[in-house]
Amino acid sequence: MQCPYCNKEMELGYIQCRDGVTWTPKEQLVAALSFLGKGSVSLANGAADHSRTVYAYKCSACKKVIIDYSAD
Repeated sequence: MQCPYCNKEMELGYIQCRDGVTWTPKEQLVAALSFLGKGSVSLANGAADHSRTVYAYKCSACKKVIIDYSAD
C-alpha cells in the first residue's frame, strides 16, 4: 500500500489489544469497555477470527499507521 501522505511504500503488520480494538469519539473512563461508548466503531478487519487483532499499515517515513476496518 502506498502512504497517502508521502507516497512511500507502507509495511503491513498488526495491531493487537487484549479486549478488542475500537475507535471512540471520546476517551472512555474504562478502556476495556470502550466498545460500549456511544459512537464506537469496531476496527476488526479479518486479521483473525476475533476482534483483538487487526491488519494495519505502517509508514516508517512519516510515522503514520492506517487501519482499514472494512470487511473486504
